[in-house]
Amino acid sequence: MKKLCLVLLFSVIYVLNLFAQNPDTSYWDKGAVINGTYSQTLFNYWAAGGNNAMALSGLFDGHANYKKDKINFQNSLSFGYGMQKVMDLPFRKTDDKIDLSSNFGLKATDKLYYTALLSFKTQFTDGYEYLDNGDSNRISSLFAPAYLIYSLGMNYVPNKQFGIYASFLTGKTTFVLDTALSNLGAFGVTPGNALRYEFGAYLKFVMNKKITDNFIINSKLTLFSNYLKNPQNIDVDFELLASYKIWKSLSINYQMQALYDDDILILVDPKTGYKGRRLQLKQIFGVGLTYSF
Repeated sequence: MKKLCLVLLFSVIYVLNLFAQNPDTSYWDKGAVINGTYSQTLFNYWAAGGNNAMALSGLFDGHANYKKDKINFQNSLSFGYGMQKVMDLPFRKTDDKIDLSSNFGLKATDKLYYTALLSFKTQFTDGYEYLDNGDSNRISSLFAPAYLIYSLGMNYVPNKQFGIYASFLTGKTTFVLDTALSNLGAFGVTPGNALRYEFGAYLKFVMNKKITDNFIINSKLTLFSNYLKNPQNIDVDFELLASYKIWKSLSINYQMQALYDDDILILVDPKTGYKGRRLQLKQIFGVGLTYSF
């Protein structure tokens, strides 16, 4: 794994040197979607009942890709954060993510590239588990968890809208840089340890599709199998962003993320404290302002 990290490090140094010598920006394909959504529900002597509520969310999803001669350098960056307030309760998170991905490829055939890949994920703020009795437990934080994936493989890029990356040489490091959480063994680390290392196979599908001038879909699916422990239990991460422009910058937006990690135990029964492996699902739907370029 150390050798793999060194190869990736030299690849990054080579890329930085390459672009320092070639400042021409005409070979870059850049774009982004920025969205902000606000919703509010108010009741006053409403016979059918209901709770006052408000919600705020924001999203940035961008890419910067370079392609010239035998070089294909792809980069994506995604930020998301959302909050919701119901009645007199404090604000609670509905979304929180930092997602950076970069890969550097050298052409093998017309649409196939030898590729070095780096991917990093974490969140901005603390996350809590809310109990029925009103109490809450802090279950996540900045860099707790954080995931770093470093890999050597092949990238198939038939066009600007679609890509498939496959690797049998992939390292995955899970960070839990919060002492209280690492002592509990959160996110699969050994209790008391802040890091967990895995080595295995990695598969990634990416699609950025402009269906019409008003309708954009971005999606990403990653699969990881750990050779060192239960390789048959595959980690799955699927993300979908669909944005339909109604009028000028006003749009309908749908975000969905489905996660399954065999090493993460979810609190299933708060009364008994039972934890089990479950498919994690997050969906956000709203109408807001969207700007794409």
